Amino acid sequence: MTRQPGEHLVRLYPEIGLAGSLQAAMQTALDHAGYELTAVLTSAPGWWDCATRVGDAHRHVSVNAGSQQRWFLMEFWDRGVMMAKAKTGDLSAAAEAIGLWQAGSRLRELKAACLFVEYGPLAEAHERGDAVEAKWAIYRNTSAPHVDHDLIEAAYAQPRLRALFPFHSHRSLHFSRCTGFPYTHDIPVIGPRPDGTYRVVWWQVRSPHGPAIGEVDNPHDAIALVIAHLPADCGSAVAGTPPTLTDRIPRNDAVDVALPEGWDGRGDDPAGGAVRVAQRRIGRRAASTRGNRG
Repeated sequence: MTRQPGEHLVRLYPEIGLAGSLQAAMQTALDHAGYELTAVLTSAPGWWDCATRVGDAHRHVSVNAGSQQRWFLMEFWDRGVMMAKAKTGDLSAAAEAIGLWQAGSRLRELKAACLFVEYGPLAEAHERGDAVEAKWAIYRNTSAPHVDHDLIEAAYAQPRLRALFPFHSHRSLHFSRCTGFPYTHDIPVIGPRPDGTYRVVWWQVRSPHGPAIGEVDNPHDAIALVIAHLPADCGSAVAGTPPTLTDRIPRNDAVDVALPEGWDGRGDDPAGGAVRVAQRRIGRRAASTRGNRG
């Protein structure tokens, strides 16, 4: 028996009711606009009627149909980075934006043609190729309470760390060797503690009660521990995802890769397939190697 889209979707989106799913409706819109692109179903079983994706592992657009109001909610991805968002109630306009993005339009060109598209300064920095510098500038100037400014400044003062892509997760400071999802996780993580001390751990054992590389009293000592445990081949962060990085290092080396924050490995890969590719192409460093370092 053919599945039918949810009644609430059909009320808001008659074209989904006619086509049977957002994927089918988007394919019709793309065909009508003259774009030789293919809309595919997502891997999330519960979203078969209300979500679709267009593109490849390097550049793609994901689209969800809003459940309460008529909005096509869009995310524009490039090399593991969500570059822009958009929402429109016009399916044809959504298809046009997808076509322009997949044709290689830059952010300003996309915005000029589709005014409903929104993006920020960090996305522009990714496009220019200076995302690392831009991300450090954001952290150095932010007043966000989860950012430890003493730690940021201590890290920024070290050229080897300043060349990496910084990011935070649960108040901990991480360093990635690439600028897109999935980030690499073969560099120690620094966790500020409520008592003003710092705990340095490997990402895989970052539990507050797990083994630590070291626990120190100040950010400078924490940074020193990270530098002492950098991979031998660690250079500047590269634009893109871990497969881009592995193209530049010897085949017998390995880069640890973890899932993007908030994704459990099931359903659609938010990085456009980069996690799947990285997990196939990249091995993990042996536990004994870490033990010898730590």
